[in-house]
Amino acid sequence: MPAPDIPCPICKEAAKCWVTERDASILKCVRCGDFEASGSAFAVLRHIEWTSRQQANASGWIREHKGIQISSRDIPFLESLRTPTVEERAAKILLELERRSPDISTRLTFNFGDPSIMDWVGISWSIGLGEVQYLMLDYLHAHGHISGTTFGAVGAPRSLVQAGITPNGYETLGRLRQGGSESTIGFCAMWFAPENEPLWTEAFAPGIRNAGYSPIRIDRQEHTNMIDDEIIATIRRSKFLVSDFTGQRGGVYFESGFALGFGLRVIWTCRADELSAVHFDNRQYNFLVWEREKLSDLAKRLQNRIEATIGRGPLSVGGLA
Repeated sequence: MPAPDIPCPICKEAAKCWVTERDASILKCVRCGDFEASGSAFAVLRHIEWTSRQQANASGWIREHKGIQISSRDIPFLESLRTPTVEERAAKILLELERRSPDISTRLTFNFGDPSIMDWVGISWSIGLGEVQYLMLDYLHAHGHISGTTFGAVGAPRSLVQAGITPNGYETLGRLRQGGSESTIGFCAMWFAPENEPLWTEAFAPGIRNAGYSPIRIDRQEHTNMIDDEIIATIRRSKFLVSDFTGQRGGVYFESGFALGFGLRVIWTCRADELSAVHFDNRQYNFLVWEREKLSDLAKRLQNRIEATIGRGPLSVGGLA
């Protein structure tokens, strides 16, 4: 039986909806992509009055976490998501253009008045197609990152024909992927609860340090920026992330997704009794599973994973870390 069309509870665009026996809704939205919402989350979301920017941020985040399961406890996190900079949003478009280009000669056409390209609104964390047009034409095209011929009157929806990534665009993509290629920072995304302090002191800090890198967690850093801006800036400067999903913190999901989109290696960890609670789209990764009584073992396994996947770092034990 075909799924009915309903307004998406996040962005209000058209979405297919299937209700499961678990009192959850599986949604396929033209803007947000594929995700699942619990019965309670769906009921709350349908009646929330978000601003257009909150809708754009939530839609973009969900699209970057395909198949994510949204519960009612995730709603405050979605409401408070940081808005990416214009540069970051343009980079998301450039990365997606590359993903959709089977070879470097691929050319695409965009009509910014056509609702069939609504997926690019979600991809770029935009409020509407007008912002997508700005990011493509006034930013990426104007700065030589993409090529193509533009049509249409100023002040009206325009078109970009034969759009492709330029050599300058590929250089930019290369720099994006390098990120902190010379960095010595191993950034930790984790739940900063008192009960988790031994995880840092007995496993993460020594494991990263013994692999030759400097372990960093944002609550231990001196800074004058807003905390979310400082997190993004530090991830950009990092060599890799260690992401621990114990406690199922929304910020850990966000930081891990941002790092992946930025081209950084993420090392996934979780306490054994909580692994089954990790959203299924993330459980595909090879987690380091740990127990409270064996944190020294985790430190060694973390060191081995870092050295095997990233390489031995330049810092000696007891040095700058």
